[in-house]
Amino acid sequence: IQKGEKCGLVGRNGSGKTTLMRLILGQEAADGGQINVPKHYTLGYLQQHISFTEKTIIEEAVLGLPPKERDNVYKAETILFGLGLTEQDMQRSPHELSGGYHLRLHLAKVLLSDPDCLLLDEPTNYLDIVSIRWLQRFLRSWRKEFIIISHDREFMDSVTTHTVALHRQSIL
Repeated sequence: IQKGEKCGLVGRNGSGKTTLMRLILGQEAADGGQINVPKHYTLGYLQQHISFTEKTIIEEAVLGLPPKERDNVYKAETILFGLGLTEQDMQRSPHELSGGYHLRLHLAKVLLSDPDCLLLDEPTNYLDIVSIRWLQRFLRSWRKEFIIISHDREFMDSVTTHTVALHRQSIL
């Protein structure tokens, strides 16, 4: 990926899209070839398996911010509200949330971390139309790189600059 590129990753289920993300993250070893990530280049990964450690939603969300910025609660609230959470939700336990809202909270943390490259695996799963539109606007204004996996073609086409297809263990 080159600076500023926004890539959509498409392919059939089981074609290796999530595995490619894990390879980029260094969570899996490649059978061959090389993946080069520049030094000090940060990756933010939206994964499907999520766990929380804090007592409230807002406390959990600010963990996404760099340590020096954790007092900037408004940044977390802005993203959480955009993803459909409410002021009343902020003091609830993250464990009270449904699975879809778990994903929203985790997505907020990833976006707040402001990485050099976002790796988003099905970010629109469990989002309602209002939250999807908010995420579209957010990603369109994102100035850094991202790779996104989505089966929502309209969404992907609206936020990406490039599309990469995985087919029979090859990138097209």
